[in-house]
Amino acid sequence: MTASQTPISSAAAVRSFQLTGRIAVKHDGQGFSGTLRWSHDARHDEVFLQSPLGQGVARIERDGGGVTLVTSDDKIYRAGTVEALTHQVLGWQLPLDGLEHWVLGRAAPESSARRIIGENGQLSRLLQDGWQVDFGRYRTIQGAELPGRLVVAYGNDLEVRLVIDQWVLE
Repeated sequence: MTASQTPISSAAAVRSFQLTGRIAVKHDGQGFSGTLRWSHDARHDEVFLQSPLGQGVARIERDGGGVTLVTSDDKIYRAGTVEALTHQVLGWQLPLDGLEHWVLGRAAPESSARRIIGENGQLSRLLQDGWQVDFGRYRTIQGAELPGRLVVAYGNDLEVRLVIDQWVLE
């Protein structure tokens, strides 16, 4: 077992992670699908979005200085939030502030949330900041119970589906 595979007692103890998965987005009658690679810690996020054929679509980096998005044709965009930047460049909003908590099966601590617990005792739905997050396919990763599938929706305008194929918790 490597240091990055050290058992974690619960998802609440997770402070940083790396994940890879598949993403599908529906917005205004348009769609995007592809893969996602995300590295997160308290100071930095790096998200790679790729087409189904593995071609880079966007690289998003967030740190204390703001957010940068680099497109496949090497155009560089900057903004204060991931949500504003992805809306401006990609046409849809990636809710990274909430998503960094939601992928771990928990609410973001900065705002109130309504939690719906399923029969299995795990979070099945979360309503927070106008977003509805449905959780499924929980599995144990390094001792933490984590969702393997999320459907994140903002009204009827935006739906982001995320299937997480691989985790590394730290």
